[in-house]
Amino acid sequence: MVDQQRLAQTLLQFTANLVTHYEVADILDQLCDRAVEILPVSGAGVMLEDRQGDLRFVSASDETVRSIESLQIELNEGPCLHAYRTGEQVVVTDLEHSDRFPRFTPLALQKGLRAVYSFPMKVGDEHIGAVNLYREEPGRFDDDDAAAGQVLADVATTYIMNARLIERSTQLSEQLQHALNSRVVIEQAKGKLSEQLGVDPPEAFARMRGYARNRGLKLLSVAEEIVSGSLRLEEE
Repeated sequence: MVDQQRLAQTLLQFTANLVTHYEVADILDQLCDRAVEILPVSGAGVMLEDRQGDLRFVSASDETVRSIESLQIELNEGPCLHAYRTGEQVVVTDLEHSDRFPRFTPLALQKGLRAVYSFPMKVGDEHIGAVNLYREEPGRFDDDDAAAGQVLADVATTYIMNARLIERSTQLSEQLQHALNSRVVIEQAKGKLSEQLGVDPPEAFARMRGYARNRGLKLLSVAEEIVSGSLRLEEE
């Protein structure tokens, strides 16, 4: 049965960490460890979708889970893949008496696993992975256990989506800063070229841009060369 006090403490900790700088891999490792402490399971693992849309193993509480997660990818079959693809929870209460995943099941039994619970990680219609819980004894989760498992999957989803937003925001900030820096260099080049050619700044800019276009060069590259003195445009 789920340890409600430990679950509450874990959720508070993860909520606090969400507003700090964090590594996704570290957070998912912690989540797997906490799942084993909170729920009546022997192991936990997480798989995520990569940029190409393929499912990849990213975290596990122990080596047995690590191998069984990787096995599902190799076989292209298993509860984790099914939860990821359908967006629905997958429950196999006794692998020994289940024919749901015929290639995966005998290999999981060989590793001492008897029950599997997979919880989808999704936002709306977007599926990004799954959290998988394993037991060495057969048995069904009660309602509280199942709810806690999905909560942990939702926590993992929140971290992944937040990390993506931060990445996009950082990329946007870098792009904006690059644009600002580029404009400074171009303005410097325009002023220098205006003085060299004895023309007004708009005309200097037009000539600089024309030079770049005619030669298939980037305007910023031409501006940098003008500022450094390595390029000098001739008077027309």
